[in-house]
Amino acid sequence: MVGAGFSSIDNVLGYVELTQGNFDLFGWPRFTGGGQRLRLRAQIGDSRSDLELSLIEPWFLNRRLSLGLDLFRRDARYLSDDYDQISTGGSLTLGKPLYTIFHRVNWIYGLENIDIRNVETNASDLIKAEGGGRLKSYGTMELIRDTRNNTFVATRGFRGSVSATLAGGPFGADEDTYQFQLRASQYIPLWFDHVLNLRGWTSVIHEYGDSERVPIFDRLFAGGPRTVRAFRYRKVGPKDQNNEALGGRSVATATAEYTLPVVDKIRFAVFYDAGIVWQGVYEKDNDPDSVAVGDGIFCDGYGLGVRFDFPGFPIQLDYAWPINTDDYQSDSGRFSFTIGYSY
Repeated sequence: MVGAGFSSIDNVLGYVELTQGNFDLFGWPRFTGGGQRLRLRAQIGDSRSDLELSLIEPWFLNRRLSLGLDLFRRDARYLSDDYDQISTGGSLTLGKPLYTIFHRVNWIYGLENIDIRNVETNASDLIKAEGGGRLKSYGTMELIRDTRNNTFVATRGFRGSVSATLAGGPFGADEDTYQFQLRASQYIPLWFDHVLNLRGWTSVIHEYGDSERVPIFDRLFAGGPRTVRAFRYRKVGPKDQNNEALGGRSVATATAEYTLPVVDKIRFAVFYDAGIVWQGVYEKDNDPDSVAVGDGIFCDGYGLGVRFDFPGFPIQLDYAWPINTDDYQSDSGRFSFTIGYSY
């Protein structure tokens, strides 16, 4: 598959994707017939370049276990005006279905090298201190509950996940952090195919052991098309004196979105978003020497949008206006344009 896309975050993207749903890693010479799922994707654009390889064995050891391997290199130039971030690594995921309140559990081990490079000379000292490469080794346990009637365009049901991640410590490498995360999304059918979607996300991350701070590539951010749409990408929360996003150790966002059909595969949306990012653990940084601004400031906004549910090519257009902002945010409305599904 060859295609192109665009979003208000990472601009124009071109991609090439190869998928095989009946791959066999050991089935030389055709490598087919094993029921494994292979995906190879390369994409390049104005602000990012990615190369990803994914292989999933859905019946590992002939049991109801899935084993997934992911390898990647991601060159992200859209995260900041002051630096680029390049990540190279991979992960192994072992998944198992459950028959409790949760429907699935995933155990993940990941290893990646993250390099903060091309730091601008006029960047703040807080940003310059993040320059260079670091190796991260981590383990994650994730529990998932999913009762949606459609994986991609749901009109009823619930999807939620809770996860815990430990980096460093027994896993080694350069970074010692732990993180907890909770996501939830409820779809409520109303009348005449109208749908109310309520969703939220909260997470906390903290350093331990030999690490003196959470590195910027692991910090938590809000703002932009996927969280608080009335604000620029990652601009909700702590920023330096140059108005560059610093992220925090804890975040909470919430959205209420009401959609109704216009014609087949096109829906109109009205929504409200809110979010807050703290440098501390659900509190402001009490360090008197901290120069960050926007720490722990509640930001919210409302807006209108259109959803185009084209098969394999969903488009989301939104225009949002801020209600509450910090002193470093614009009061004007903001347009966002994304392609892809939200989970």
